[in-house]
Amino acid sequence: MSVYDVALWKYFSVAVFNKFRSCYNKCIKKLFGFQRLDSMSGILIDLCLPTADIIVHNARFLFDQLCMMSCNNIVMWFISIGI
Repeated sequence: MSVYDVALWKYFSVAVFNKFRSCYNKCIKKLFGFQRLDSMSGILIDLCLPTADIIVHNARFLFDQLCMMSCNNIVMWFISIGI
């Protein structure tokens, strides 16, 4: 599942994130052969995988850090105007 641009998801509603979380969970279950009623917490612990919320949080944090360390004038301008 490609979530490389998830850090840019700034203006999406809770419903969109709930759909993303549901899709992430369904994909994990199908890819690794778990049943529909198996506990997602147990699955993620067994597979040592992060939850969808952790993926989004880490992507946003890393994106913010990389933007702050950027030497690009355009990126710095966007940071200065608060976008």
